[in-house]
Amino acid sequence: MIKRKHRTNPIPIIVFLIILSLTLYGIYDTFYNKDNSGNNNTNNNNNTNNNNSYNVNTNDNKYENNDTSNNDNLNNADKFVKATVKRVVDGDTIIVTIDNDEQYRLRLIGINCPEYTSKIEAYGKEATEYTTKMLNGKTVYLEKDVSETDKYNRLLRYVWLDIPNRFSEDEIKKKMFNAILVINGYAQVATYPPDVKYANYFKTFTDIARKNNVGLWKIK
Repeated sequence: MIKRKHRTNPIPIIVFLIILSLTLYGIYDTFYNKDNSGNNNTNNNNNTNNNNSYNVNTNDNKYENNDTSNNDNLNNADKFVKATVKRVVDGDTIIVTIDNDEQYRLRLIGINCPEYTSKIEAYGKEATEYTTKMLNGKTVYLEKDVSETDKYNRLLRYVWLDIPNRFSEDEIKKKMFNAILVINGYAQVATYPPDVKYANYFKTFTDIARKNNVGLWKIK
C-alpha cells in the first residue's frame, strides 16, 4: 500500500509573510518620517535664524549709514565751544574767554604764521594785523581735535567764525579762520600729530597760495 505524501497548505504561510512585510514597512515608514520631520524643523529653524540674522545686519547697516550722514553734518553745538577773543598775540596765537570766565591762551592748530613777538619774521606783522582785524573782540567757535593743550599749556583748537552747516571744503574755506589764514597767504600748513583732522585741506590751500604768490609767498 503506497502512502500519500502530505502536502502543506501554502496559503497561511503566504498570508503570514504578507502581514510581516506590512508590519516591517509600517515600522520603517514611521521612523523615516520622524527623522525627516526633525530635519525639516531644523532646516526651518535655520532658515528663520538666517532671516533674522539678515534683518539684524540690515538694521546695523542702516544705523551705520545714518552715523556717516551725521558725521557730514557739523551743525551740532556739542562739537563747538563758544568763546570771545580778548586779545591777539600774533597771527596764530590769541587770548580767549570762555563763558565770560577764565582767560585762555590759544594756539590755532594745523598752521603756522610768521613770528611777530620776541622774534620777528617776514610777513609776521601783516599776519598779526590781519588776525587782529578779523578776530579781536569777536565771538568765535572752538573745535578740538585730539590734544587739549601743547607743552606751553596753550589750548589747541580750530577757530571758526561761525558754526558750519555741513562738513565741506566750501564751509572750511569760508568759516574756519585757520584755513582763511592759509588761503590768504598769512600762514602755511604745519602738521603736528595727532592733530591732523584738516591737514590735507591746509596742505592744498598752502600749495594754491604758493602757486599764486599770495601773501608771504610773494616775498622773494
